[in-house]
Amino acid sequence: MPTPDITILNSLIDREPGSRKRPMFDIEAHQFHNSLHNANVADTEDYDSITDTFKEKMHNWVHNHKLISFTGLDAFPDRDICLGVTHQIDELHMMYNKKIVIFDGDYPYHRRLFPAINKRTVDTLTSGDVLVIATPFTFYDNNVHPDMPAILERCLQLNIPVHIDAAWYPCCRDINFNVNHPAIKTVTFSLSKAFGLNVHRIGLRYSRKRENGPILLMNDFKYVNIADVWIGLEFMQHFGTDFWWRKYEKHYNAILQHCNLAPSKAIHTAQSLDNNGNIIRPVPMRHALLYMEYGVIPSLDQPLPYPL
Repeated sequence: MPTPDITILNSLIDREPGSRKRPMFDIEAHQFHNSLHNANVADTEDYDSITDTFKEKMHNWVHNHKLISFTGLDAFPDRDICLGVTHQIDELHMMYNKKIVIFDGDYPYHRRLFPAINKRTVDTLTSGDVLVIATPFTFYDNNVHPDMPAILERCLQLNIPVHIDAAWYPCCRDINFNVNHPAIKTVTFSLSKAFGLNVHRIGLRYSRKRENGPILLMNDFKYVNIADVWIGLEFMQHFGTDFWWRKYEKHYNAILQHCNLAPSKAIHTAQSLDNNGNIIRPVPMRHALLYMEYGVIPSLDQPLPYPL
């Protein structure tokens, strides 16, 4: 690994409050993505065969991660393909409307949909709520929410269903979480953040029991987007699990050392420090990591993959 220009490296880490912690992109991954556009999904591919294969492969892919683990998924036998975790969030908002509640610091998409959405604490959870909560939770160092045991017990007492947004799962490390708590009704994973596939909505929802709704109907009536399912299968086969940490961990650790940062549980963030070594806030790492790997100096506000 060549010695980086420390001035450039520091300039690529936005330390300002409110800086956006974008998910990772990778040139190798997007070159592979572009190559798939030159291939064709076989016209004779059987719908049931490819969707069943995807469910099995993604289930195995989730369990094959070595750096992070969710146990208890076998308690959720109903599995449906969805258009990423956001599809599940859209369904929940459609079905439960103003009953949906979140915790402060959760996925901003909820607030974009409903700026006045109710935010709860453990003590303000109320019977009739429907809770959606990210795990990993970005606001808390991409870890499990620190109040999660109390949250789940409170929800169980009040008969509040809990739906887990696991979109950041493949980008994180050092997390072990048992999802088999009776308050948890669904857990949804996505390949979007796993491989920087934001333009392809590919996910899998685990449900404790079948409940009617758009995602279930899309699966039962065979409306699943087979092209995206096929792309997801190709990416899981080609890149495997723990892709970001396998490829970027050495760069990540070097940036921490060069730029006086503390580690995070997620590849796309680190923690800025004051002069006394105290944590100030999370900072984004995507641009600095790409500079270390490819020598590119991207614009700080460029949201899309960088052309070669």
